[in-house]
Amino acid sequence: MIWPPLKAWTSIFPIDGHVHFVAINYGGKYSKIWVILMSVLDSSVVVKVSQEQLFDPSIWMCGWDEKNDSIPYEFADNKDELGNTNFTKPSMDSGLTIPITKNSIRPWFSNI
Repeated sequence: MIWPPLKAWTSIFPIDGHVHFVAINYGGKYSKIWVILMSVLDSSVVVKVSQEQLFDPSIWMCGWDEKNDSIPYEFADNKDELGNTNFTKPSMDSGLTIPITKNSIRPWFSNI
């Protein structure tokens, strides 16, 4: 398991019609670790997933799969959780902040 999470992810099932996501933030401790993912094409499509969900290959794939022929899937209702999470502020190691103040930025893709 790679932690902190890489930034590029593909959902096996489209979420609001989108499959390519960026991990913009993460947090939590122990069994309550979470990741905020935002659609590459529509920043209004944001989901909060647990670490277990993110690393489940039947739900998410690390990287951006251009050949994803997924079937539609209704993602778990997590709007209440998102309301309690400030996902408008990317993590300091995301490389998405201006100015970029941290020398260590999470990679987009795995070297594997």
